[in-house]
Amino acid sequence: MTKRNLVIVAFLTLLTAICLQFAVWAEPAALVNITGAVKQPLGLTLQDLARMKTIQIRLNEVTRDGQYHGVFQYEGVPLKDLLSLAFIAKQQQAFTKPVDLAIVVRNRAGREIVLSWGELMYKNPGEVMLAFAAQPIVPHRGCQVCHQTDVYKDWFGQLKRPIGFPKLVVANDFYADRSLEDVVQIEVVDLNPKLLTEKRDKLFAPSFKVTGGVKTPLTLHDLSDYPHSDILTIPVGDGIGYHGMKKYTGVPLVKILENAGIGTDLSLALLVSSPDGYRSTLSYGELFMNNAGQRILIADKVDGRVLNEDGRFMLVLPDDLAADRHVKAVDKIDVINLKRDPKIYIISTGCADTSLLTLEALNYLARADVFVCPDDQKKRFADYIGDRPVLFDPFQYLMPGPIFGKELAKLTPEEKEKMLAAKREEALQMIKAATDQGKTVALLEYGDPSIYGSYRLLADRFLQEKMEYVFVPGISAFNAANALIGREAGCRGSIVISTLWALQDNETMLKAIAEKGATLSIFMGIKEIDVLVPLLRRYYPPETPVALAYEVGSANGHRLYRTTLANAVETAKEEPEKWLGVIYVGPCLEESPAKNSTCEHHHGRDN
Repeated sequence: MTKRNLVIVAFLTLLTAICLQFAVWAEPAALVNITGAVKQPLGLTLQDLARMKTIQIRLNEVTRDGQYHGVFQYEGVPLKDLLSLAFIAKQQQAFTKPVDLAIVVRNRAGREIVLSWGELMYKNPGEVMLAFAAQPIVPHRGCQVCHQTDVYKDWFGQLKRPIGFPKLVVANDFYADRSLEDVVQIEVVDLNPKLLTEKRDKLFAPSFKVTGGVKTPLTLHDLSDYPHSDILTIPVGDGIGYHGMKKYTGVPLVKILENAGIGTDLSLALLVSSPDGYRSTLSYGELFMNNAGQRILIADKVDGRVLNEDGRFMLVLPDDLAADRHVKAVDKIDVINLKRDPKIYIISTGCADTSLLTLEALNYLARADVFVCPDDQKKRFADYIGDRPVLFDPFQYLMPGPIFGKELAKLTPEEKEKMLAAKREEALQMIKAATDQGKTVALLEYGDPSIYGSYRLLADRFLQEKMEYVFVPGISAFNAANALIGREAGCRGSIVISTLWALQDNETMLKAIAEKGATLSIFMGIKEIDVLVPLLRRYYPPETPVALAYEVGSANGHRLYRTTLANAVETAKEEPEKWLGVIYVGPCLEESPAKNSTCEHHHGRDN
């Protein structure tokens, strides 16, 4: 092959690879969420990243198992800049420095890696970024001149592979295992927010322990059995500035950890602390994947002198651009695995508009691998769900009344219960199959899952199967209806939330509620209001105030009808909606209304 032909082949290979990269980006927008200990959670698409100030990084991609995955020039945004946009918000106010934070990055396949705060913030920004595009680095001569086709074809094939964006690029790691593709979540984690901070007149620790995720916990009083190294440092503190060069002598931390039997999981983090509560976080990756990790010391001497004044041992990170992660008087090194076990989250998405989604719910949405939700929630929360899969629509399995009404009407009560039980079991097995595969499942709930939640029967089965689940509370229709009514619903001291069926089963309770003048909030009663009102009339006078609140939480669709018990059935007939409504009964509704709604109607009494 002539030199001219080689150039043409290389050019066409490069053009094809570039087209492949842009084709990947042209697919539906991927989404990455930045959550956790932040004030402003972010949801970013590839297009969002492309609009920011970007940098380029070249990455030679070889993983620890010796696999070659190509050489690419990536374009993206420094992760340091993205975290700054999210505004870090630590839970623990006594120790305000963020040096003990960890950053957990998770991809669509469920892989997780950990970065430390320091390796992002005390390094130059170009070392770690979130990439949205890439170009392969194609050899201008090609391997044809030195190898047979069967040798180089796989290497060249890697330059044409589709890359999953957004991609975390960790440029200074020797191996590319932490450079995750298809990133879906970046979570800022406070490793031990409850660790006490105590100011001491004299800071000293005669020994330190290595505990947590190691095979052999250690207690070290001296380091004489370990080979020592000398490291010259330029310590500059963000608070106190430059204080001259220092030479520390000590043992590489990786040697101590290897002796303790640390694992090889990229989800590991280390929390190094002193008796006064000062602490710093390091990641497994910055110690064992980056050549500079060999230079991180547990020092026992400084400038040739044995450390005594500030404890016998000191954590020294010579390649940090600030010395804030150095820990004097080290007394504990705790190895923590941040990899999450698969869980089930039953998450409130609010009772209507997406604006009612809480920050807590957003955090849990970002942690999920798969979802259970109806189509309208999938559409409304598409910016948070992205392209992660939905297992099934719960209306087809757990709440089949509205969907299979005609079929259910033909069945006996026993047949009906058998059908519903079979549907619930089928839903349970789909969720169980996902968790068995290591996936976290998010069940999206209208309103608050702990107030007549749609998944309450399924939650009972989770308990029976010993499947771990978490309720993530949110804004219920009860909260939104209270705001729409604009009254102090508890003006007589009590508010009772109930259903028609519960009131039918306990008329003694209903009588007591009426006698005390407590406000009664009735869920799932609109469709059966012609049955409900005669029951209430046994204990309430006909002029008792009633409020009917429909589609609460929908800024453009909520409706409120103020009426009396005598006119409630007729009022409800004017409204076509028969499901999404809450009924309020009680004298507290008589108080002077706050004019907070443009969709308020009055029936059956003067106002």
